[in-house]
Amino acid sequence: MKNVTPKALLRKLGGLAVCLGVAASVQAQELLTLEQSLELARLNNVALRQAKYNSSKATVKLRQNQFAYLPAITARGDISRVNGLTFDNVQGEVKRGNTTTSNPYLVGELVLFEGFARLFEMKQAREQATAGKYTASQAEIDLEATITGKFMQAILDRENIRIATERIALLEQQTKRMEILERAGTHTESDVYQLKSQLATEKLNLITNQNNYRQSMLALVQEMNAGSNLDYELQAPTDPLDITAPLPPLDSVLARAVAYSPLLKASKATVGATQYGLSMARSNLSPTLSLNGIVGSNFSSNIMQTNPETQLQEQTPYFDQLNQNQQNIVQLSLSIPVFNGLRNHFQAQMARIDLRNAELDYVATENTLRQTVQQAYQDVLAAREKYNTVIANLAYTEKAYEMAQRRYEAGVMDFYAYLESLNNKNKAEAELIQSKCEFYFKQRILQLYQG
Repeated sequence: MKNVTPKALLRKLGGLAVCLGVAASVQAQELLTLEQSLELARLNNVALRQAKYNSSKATVKLRQNQFAYLPAITARGDISRVNGLTFDNVQGEVKRGNTTTSNPYLVGELVLFEGFARLFEMKQAREQATAGKYTASQAEIDLEATITGKFMQAILDRENIRIATERIALLEQQTKRMEILERAGTHTESDVYQLKSQLATEKLNLITNQNNYRQSMLALVQEMNAGSNLDYELQAPTDPLDITAPLPPLDSVLARAVAYSPLLKASKATVGATQYGLSMARSNLSPTLSLNGIVGSNFSSNIMQTNPETQLQEQTPYFDQLNQNQQNIVQLSLSIPVFNGLRNHFQAQMARIDLRNAELDYVATENTLRQTVQQAYQDVLAAREKYNTVIANLAYTEKAYEMAQRRYEAGVMDFYAYLESLNNKNKAEAELIQSKCEFYFKQRILQLYQG
């Protein structure tokens, strides 16, 4: 049996602990897909939640305006005590001393006509509710575009780490081989130092790529607002990436984008709400006709009655007076605005200017949408052309690298020519990954605009 020293045993146990630690860290990483990141962002993103709350608020305001057509009923009551000379309205006499009076009543008011102001206000609230709903939908689209961009950037940075790691492993093998050849006398010590210098540079690039990946993950997690955990294992989108599929004509893409765009629909609803705002301002110049109904009574401490048993004068009880003094009043009132410092006139002018601005906002929104879709369409075409070029370039650089590797190992090519071939291969690999991520992102953006 082979003897195992305590020092060797500790070394083996330390290696086992490191392996277990690495395995635990890998196992602790949570798998995160693009769809899961989007779902977390929808649940936790503050801007999206605020947009949804604003939409709900606009819906509540619409219901408020719908119920405004119901009569307004108010119950009022008061009690007062006067010490001294006063006129008792209940008794109809001037009294001196202490007088207590009370006048409870119930008032109902129904507005019959006010220039259709409430109708316009309700229609304005309906347009505002529609605009709020579409604004929330646009906020969700913007969030999805942002999350997709940050997710694909993190995927790209992770792939750059993989390429750099493979490059370092290859250079380490070449360094060991070069040291053997240097000891054999077929290469100089300068060649070894050149390889070690290149290896140090690649390790520095790896650190830069790792920092970029951490920054991308931090930006993604912050946008999701799902806590401070950065230990996610990103899974690349599994959607089929058919880069060769033809795109629809630009005119049809623009037509679908204009017909779908929630932002454009929200802007159109805002124009409608502003139009009703102008109608409301004009209706303030109209008379107001309202119907009022009043049920009330009154009480006075000066009202006396004879007690049938004692034949003495006593104060009439409170509720007895309310029953005796009950009043039912129906009132039709007409209010005509004559002059209030031209306030209604100026409000109508400002509402007209607001309408013009809303119409211009709609035109600007439509122009921006068309420009954005056109740019996204061209970006998809450019990403496709870049991908096709990179595919061809990668095939050539891989063949060139294989030939250079064989010639270098055979000793008929110097190190610098071999390293240049390796650099070209790694550059083409990085460009391929970048073109894939860029095409996926641009294509998804174009799809988002079309619904």
